[in-house]
Amino acid sequence: MEIIRKSTINLTESNKNKQLRIEQFVAEYIRIVNRYIAILWQHQIFYGSFLDKIIHQNVKTDLTACAQQSAGYMAFQIVKSQRKRKKKTMPVFQKQSIELDQRLIKIQRGANSFDLWIQLQGQTGGKKNILFLPSKKHRHYNKYLNQCWTIKKSAKLRIKDSKILLDVYFVKNVKQKTVGKAVGLDTGIKKLAVLSTGQVIGKELEQKMEKIARKKQGSKAFGRALIERDEYINREIKKIDLADLMAVVVENLKNLHHGKKKFRKQFRNKFQRWTYSYFLNRLQQFCEVGGVHCHRVDPAYTSQQCSECKAVHKESRNGEMFKCVSCGHTVDADFNASLNILQRFNRAEHLMTLCTESPEGLR
Repeated sequence: MEIIRKSTINLTESNKNKQLRIEQFVAEYIRIVNRYIAILWQHQIFYGSFLDKIIHQNVKTDLTACAQQSAGYMAFQIVKSQRKRKKKTMPVFQKQSIELDQRLIKIQRGANSFDLWIQLQGQTGGKKNILFLPSKKHRHYNKYLNQCWTIKKSAKLRIKDSKILLDVYFVKNVKQKTVGKAVGLDTGIKKLAVLSTGQVIGKELEQKMEKIARKKQGSKAFGRALIERDEYINREIKKIDLADLMAVVVENLKNLHHGKKKFRKQFRNKFQRWTYSYFLNRLQQFCEVGGVHCHRVDPAYTSQQCSECKAVHKESRNGEMFKCVSCGHTVDADFNASLNILQRFNRAEHLMTLCTESPEGLR
């Protein structure tokens, strides 16, 4: 399986003249994309990937033929995305973000104080309009290089908050594991995650969220606290040992913040700083690199069901403890939920095996 990761480098090391030319290139590219969108929309052309040569010839621009083709492809993708919408209106491309293939950009190693040079060619005029943009590697970029990832020949050029950025993509082929154990994982606010093996990670998560809640939203301190939370999540996830695992099973939680207004104000203030989607995304990426599958199961009643007798009672859970009102089984509530998550996955896997080997056995 091929997995892709992104690393962003800064192109603001270039002189002002080069930065201005990049901004002009991006602006012209966006203009051409919107011109193509208008033509496609006018003639109701919603299928295909490449524009007809006649369309290219009728649009005047100083972009190279390759850049025009790239803009045309982007226009096609934007127009086609509108087909599924009930209310169809002509889209407008406004993002200062463009995809560049290997015909438009080359990433080269540097030999001086700049260890990266970006060669950009998107405007006509021959060699004079080829821009050589200096940049520097950083820790995140070098991490992929040191771990034998391959740099893709395409990249994304962006302008954000007056900064010129380049998203560089790394690819790696990882063989998915076919043998090993499965582990259930329950995530929460008091503890980042509790595994069905008994391992607990992220015991300080609630403190990190309380720290964010104390900061003024939008302030520099608030931003630093968010970064600290995310870095903490990343470190804790890496404590999960994937060596003997084939699968990590989590709850398929959706609309996690839905209905949070019914909680008291103090809890809501912390709860809204918890980003389950960020945690799940980082966990999935961590598992991918290790060749481990990340599965999701129905989350219904995993916190209210007894992992021993399977009885479901809302009263069984009291805070961080779980005491079954039916059989008296007492255990940490999050650990109990992780066992239920794993058992739910194992049952689904068993049913899949029966369907494959003997479909009539399920009748």
